[in-house]
Amino acid sequence: MRRLIRVMQLLDANGVPHPRVRWWDFDRRTLPYAYYVQEFLPGEDGARALSELGERERERLGAEVGAGLRRMHDIEYEDTPLPWAGEFDERMRVRMAECLELGALSDAEARRVGEYYEDRRAALEGVRRRLTHDDLSLGNLLLEQRADGWHFAAFLDFERTRGRDPLIDLARLRGLVFDTCPVAIPAFDRAYGDISGTPKHARDRLELYGMYLLIWGVSWSREFDLATREADYRRRLARWLDENRGTRTSG
Repeated sequence: MRRLIRVMQLLDANGVPHPRVRWWDFDRRTLPYAYYVQEFLPGEDGARALSELGERERERLGAEVGAGLRRMHDIEYEDTPLPWAGEFDERMRVRMAECLELGALSDAEARRVGEYYEDRRAALEGVRRRLTHDDLSLGNLLLEQRADGWHFAAFLDFERTRGRDPLIDLARLRGLVFDTCPVAIPAFDRAYGDISGTPKHARDRLELYGMYLLIWGVSWSREFDLATREADYRRRLARWLDENRGTRTSG
């Protein structure tokens, strides 16, 4: 909980829209358990409100989310001495093994995924950790209806927020969040601005994270017994495997 409060303080100091923490007591001085209290913000989460948004409102959503996420990603946050490349390598190999065990990948498909990863892993070297939400979804975007229509109001749920490569948030938004709202993507890109690193390295990392999130999604959905989500991730992974059949990057 103390880490979460520190994250909230950083968000507040850097103008990232979120529900502010108004009170906390981790020493159990006021109640027999640790707790914190956040402010109430009116609105609806994006998963519920999206169907009510017109095209211009969806474009505005992309722009407002892009501006807010850029402010979050500008925050340096080193919460571990382990280089990002080493952390991601472990995460990648664990998730691949889980997908093999669950039957989401055959041995041959796992080798193709491994080759895809090896072709791009050099792009992970030297990545500086920044504050990364790591759980972006429509349900974690609070929208508010104002006089001129729907606006993005705040990011929600920072339980998984850590110091990571911020491009993993971008890969999630483009592939798993705004895939149902594609008109938001160009507006998001304009508002977010230039991505860090050389163009090629940034592209390689985005492509790699896009694939990784599908593998992660299969095992994560099984862990929490979310059968519909797991089926969706399996379909997405099968489509990715079909689209990347026999292809390798030039390096």
